[in-house]
Amino acid sequence: GDAMRSAGATRVGPGTRGARPSASVFRKASARKSAAARRRASASAERASPRPDDVLEEILETIRSAREANTNPDFFELLGVQVGTDPTAIRSSYRERMRVAHPDVAGSEGHEACVVLNEAYATLMDDELREAYQVERVFGAGVRGMSGLRDAQDLPSDIGAALRRTPYTGEPLSKVVGRDHFASKIETNEQAAKACFVDEITCIGCGQCSTYASGTFRNEQENGRARVFGQWLSTEDEIQEAIDMCPVDCIHWVPKEQLAPLEYVMQHVLRDRAVFGKSPGDVFAKTAKFIAAIQKATETENNL
Repeated sequence: GDAMRSAGATRVGPGTRGARPSASVFRKASARKSAAARRRASASAERASPRPDDVLEEILETIRSAREANTNPDFFELLGVQVGTDPTAIRSSYRERMRVAHPDVAGSEGHEACVVLNEAYATLMDDELREAYQVERVFGAGVRGMSGLRDAQDLPSDIGAALRRTPYTGEPLSKVVGRDHFASKIETNEQAAKACFVDEITCIGCGQCSTYASGTFRNEQENGRARVFGQWLSTEDEIQEAIDMCPVDCIHWVPKEQLAPLEYVMQHVLRDRAVFGKSPGDVFAKTAKFIAAIQKATETENNL
């Protein structure tokens, strides 16, 4: 009986009796476990990281889809990053994608992919170009998908109220004529890429601008403040003279992609002018919030 109890006390597994395994056995078992863990980690990494062929196909599909829709490919999709991604991560993703899309690797299809990837990278790595692109990305295509935003619950109250009163169309509120229109004073591509905007909160209604560039500026009857009536209906010299003569610096050149949201925010979100010496806010700061809020709401809708 004592022998049986002793045997039972030393049982370590089915059909196993004996002393504690030696250290070498533990080392071998540990080595086997480590090797298995490395294999699992490697398999997991392979599943997490798409194959080069899949990455290339993703890039080419983004380009093809944009071509079919007669639009430009989305730079964030091309580089596989999100809005707000750190520049270091953008650079890393760009380099990875350039490796798989290089013509020496991908053949003739890689040439176009590299050209577009370079453009996307140059845009997203430059602060000013990235900001202008994000505006164009949200608003440049007009009002696609924006009709429901008037009822979005997560929009700031003043922006939501403005959208409920007056839907945002994505189009400038000032008159815009084509470059080939007889009244257009655009002569260069650089001029065509910018527009004129009046910060009506700062304006004091002096009337100087409408004197120097009467085709471009008008003074509102309601409050006497200046507003751009039509883009490029005066020469650049005339507009620049009006800017230089403004005593409060309320006239600005802005990228054309920013004109529509700036004018909407000025005329609809900040429609209540300064009262009792209190400013309704900085139009540029408010427009940045407007763009960010609608971009977030648009992405939320698209994910539903």
